[in-house]
Amino acid sequence: MTVRIGIVGVGAVSDYHHVPGIRIDPRCELVALCDPNESLLEQRKSDWADAGPAPLRTYVDFAGIAADDGIDAVIVATPNFTHLDISLACVEAGQHVMCEKPLGLNFEESARMYRAARDKGVKHMTAFTYRFAPSMRYVRHLVRSGQLGEPRHFRSQRFLDWPETSWGWRQYKKLAGAGDLFDMTIHRIDFAMDLMGPLESVCGSIAQYAKRNVTESGESCEPSEVDDWSSLIGRFEGGAVGVWEGSTLMKGHHNNGFGYEWAEVNGSEGSAAYQLTDPNNVILGKHGGTMEKTPVPDEFLVAPGSPRPPHDGVPSTVFRYDLVWEFVSSIVEDRDCLPGFDHGARAQAVADAVLDSHKKRAWVDLDLDLG
Repeated sequence: MTVRIGIVGVGAVSDYHHVPGIRIDPRCELVALCDPNESLLEQRKSDWADAGPAPLRTYVDFAGIAADDGIDAVIVATPNFTHLDISLACVEAGQHVMCEKPLGLNFEESARMYRAARDKGVKHMTAFTYRFAPSMRYVRHLVRSGQLGEPRHFRSQRFLDWPETSWGWRQYKKLAGAGDLFDMTIHRIDFAMDLMGPLESVCGSIAQYAKRNVTESGESCEPSEVDDWSSLIGRFEGGAVGVWEGSTLMKGHHNNGFGYEWAEVNGSEGSAAYQLTDPNNVILGKHGGTMEKTPVPDEFLVAPGSPRPPHDGVPSTVFRYDLVWEFVSSIVEDRDCLPGFDHGARAQAVADAVLDSHKKRAWVDLDLDLG
């Protein structure tokens, strides 16, 4: 079985994450592209010709992708406000769908996408990249196997040093929903619940410091409406607590574009921490000891079965290729994809609650029922 993949949205995310994953997976091939930018579409047709049989079919409207009987699965890597319509059209056509985060502009849209895919019986995946980082996979093993004791506390910091110029569509609520909260912190909400279990309540806040009323080339534009700093504290159903903070305005945390990230689980017997800039190592410590760097065991360096060489490439980049491996594996093996649209929707419910909490200046109880 060869899984024939179409990509909707041929920008940097597809070039950086998804197409390299298709290239290394012998069970799939890229067959079609869709993007309203015709010049970029033609460029990608050439750039990505080696990822599938030539010539790649191209469309400027996602309806063409949904109507293409030669496509088994679709990767949606477009602006947030388009995710719902594109995904529903492809699901209705019987195509499996992997969609970038956030799934929608709010929990209601994301839950609708989940129910549509569930009811149609197609595979569905939310592109929560960082679940596939080797150190995060190993930390999950340490938590699930009880090696840290009872999980008591989770902490995440995600700091980026980005320019304070326009984000384009990303800085308007009707197109993006929110800023750092939906773009970056939502990843950490997802993997926190993967490690610690469901959240039951949160208290959060957001802020905006950069007006972003000038483009990179110096032209004036409408100012930003979204957050560039977000934070929350939360209580998990199992009794643990969590603390999250993220921002795109942390000067000095550029690190060749990877920024700074630290995610930590503290248990009754020990602690473990993951760093994006060093994802092939974890930092471990036991009661009475000192947190020390430890190599991630080889079996956690790649997704199970992935042909990706575990020690090749830039560590902070190459683990992202395993998203495609998981997506294709769920199709070939006829099993649920992890993380699915259900995980994406529940993470968005938490992010929505942060906005609600900020508005109310109060704790918000969560309802993660997807219907």
